[in-house]
Amino acid sequence: MDNYKVAINGTKLAAQILGIDTPDVQFFYNKDLTGKGINSIFLKEDYIIAFNEEWVEQANPMEIQVTCFHESRHAFQWKCINEDGPSNVELSTLQIWKKEMNEYSQPTKKDIPEEEYLMQEIEIDAIAFAHKMMLEHFGLKTGIPNIIEKEIQQILMKDVISDEQKDL
Repeated sequence: MDNYKVAINGTKLAAQILGIDTPDVQFFYNKDLTGKGINSIFLKEDYIIAFNEEWVEQANPMEIQVTCFHESRHAFQWKCINEDGPSNVELSTLQIWKKEMNEYSQPTKKDIPEEEYLMQEIEIDAIAFAHKMMLEHFGLKTGIPNIIEKEIQQILMKDVISDEQKDL
């Protein structure tokens, strides 16, 4: 399967798992974004996940799948804060997501420190989701940036406890 199909099918899989409509998948080439290391982006107003063609053509298929999970989680967050998605997210979390989506610090809008970008709750949540899905569906552990490792582990532990309570 070529990498473009991996991006399309991976996004469908992620959306199915999340219980949301599959975002439109598009591909772009933008020298400035490539220079900033932008592999993909969720465009909330248009409900599109856009992948950088230059990256897609050279990436490992599993890297693309991680990105599908990550960006689809942003689509899930967007649906939830607009009351158009699953309602199992705590109100306090939704409020944080809404604030961060409205004031989103993304490398495409301004040059921000990577730490500031990574410390956003919406990014921590998307990274944790992608990590968990890659482990569950592909048996692969993804790299977690050191600066947010503690936060990711807390989310993953909360999910484990929640899953165990469902089994009781």
